[in-house]
Amino acid sequence: MSVALSTRALDLLLLLRGSEPEGLGRAEQVSYQIETAILMGILTEGDRLPTESVLASELGISPITLRQSLAALRTKGLIETSRGRSGGSVIRRQIELTDTQLQHKLRETSTEALRDLGDLGAAIASMSARLAASRADPQNVEHLQDLVKHHRDTVDDRARRRMDSRFHVAISIAAQSSRLTSAALQLEAELMTLWWGVPVLPGSEDSLVEQHMAIVEAIRARDGDAAARAAEHHSRSEMEFLIEQHLRLSMRPDESA
Repeated sequence: MSVALSTRALDLLLLLRGSEPEGLGRAEQVSYQIETAILMGILTEGDRLPTESVLASELGISPITLRQSLAALRTKGLIETSRGRSGGSVIRRQIELTDTQLQHKLRETSTEALRDLGDLGAAIASMSARLAASRADPQNVEHLQDLVKHHRDTVDDRARRRMDSRFHVAISIAAQSSRLTSAALQLEAELMTLWWGVPVLPGSEDSLVEQHMAIVEAIRARDGDAAARAAEHHSRSEMEFLIEQHLRLSMRPDESA
């Protein structure tokens, strides 16, 4: 059974513009945006995309360009399209990458690039949390609390990584800044395929949940300084661990070579 795409999911999809690698044509850029949204869990199996005319208008492209993008996604088996009054394109499946693919990408990303991503992530997280402490409404806080609970109760490592990405984006949404949300989305789109091949160490997820809870509690208490500190600490501790894993992988043969 398909479900119409929510307004929030469509807004997040549109904010992913600019996350695509350089050198892609417009149709390829749109395909990349939709693939990234599927990978992040913004678009999930059974979600029905808007009609081609509406989606093309929202994305600022021609219907012909959109059809080229959708054709590429159909070829990959990510969507299926039916015609007629009740037709349209529906997300068919989640994207799964192998640990070997993910570890190869982390291995090939330089330490300097990871540090740059860490600095950017800490800045986005800190400012988002500070603003969320003064701007978040009760629904935002409730959503953050739900994400923490789902993360705590989830046993699948990939699902937990995806939940962590959603948590970071949700803080920027709570900050009620579209530019921060766009920046957070694009950063998470780049980080998630670096993170997902990293093994989860015993006890590390408990620590992650505690850090999430500290951020949410500071936002709920309207304490901007505490929220900013907790968010920056969380972001930097994650990146320090990621760099450690990058260095570990760099010291052993690349199995994907």
